[in-house]
Amino acid sequence: MKKFIIATLKKFNAKNINSAIVALSKGMDTFNKAVQDFGDSMDTMTREMSSDIEKSNRDAEIREKKNKENLEKIWGKRQ
Repeated sequence: MKKFIIATLKKFNAKNINSAIVALSKGMDTFNKAVQDFGDSMDTMTREMSSDIEKSNRDAEIREKKNKENLEKIWGKRQ
């Protein structure tokens, strides 16, 4: 067991540690970019949905006014 521990510790050197840190850094950069891209996509989708809702609300107001005018034509104005 002692030989195994010593052999394992010999494998850890500055070169191995440095290459592991570089690989980890690249992985973190890639992950960070993916998260930012996802956030940008969510922002775009939210803006599109908001504009669709606003358009739908405007259309509903127009329909409501037109329906009221049509009902007034049919039944006359309410007092």
